[in-house]
Amino acid sequence: MPQYRGTEGQLISVREAKVFTKRHQSSREDVIRAGKNYVEAEFFGLETFQQLLKECGGKPVGFRVYYGVREEDHENDEPVVCIEGDGKGKSTPRLIIVPVDAQGVDLSGLMSVGGHKDMPADGKVLVNGPICPRSC
Repeated sequence: MPQYRGTEGQLISVREAKVFTKRHQSSREDVIRAGKNYVEAEFFGLETFQQLLKECGGKPVGFRVYYGVREEDHENDEPVVCIEGDGKGKSTPRLIIVPVDAQGVDLSGLMSVGGHKDMPADGKVLVNGPICPRSC
């Protein structure tokens, strides 16, 4: 089991980050042509992060970010989550942010290995930030 200290990750220059984002942005037309919704970025408010930390239980030292995909309709002002396979939505990438403790345990219970009995069945995770290019 990993031992996290809260210092994981790396700060890089904006110049390096622009290489990452430019590569992703260059795929926009391919994503749209494939019948999917293009998402450039997702925003999450600090107050919502603080609420997640209060509700997660345990002692988080950081966050794990999962990549997810769901069906959404982006034709109106706000994205609408669609029922899988109903033909109304398009495949849309979304982030799922989960608090994690020093032992690497997911404090929400989303991806708990072996389904620990102590994990909350109704734990919270952070999703549904406003997306760019809609809300940049």
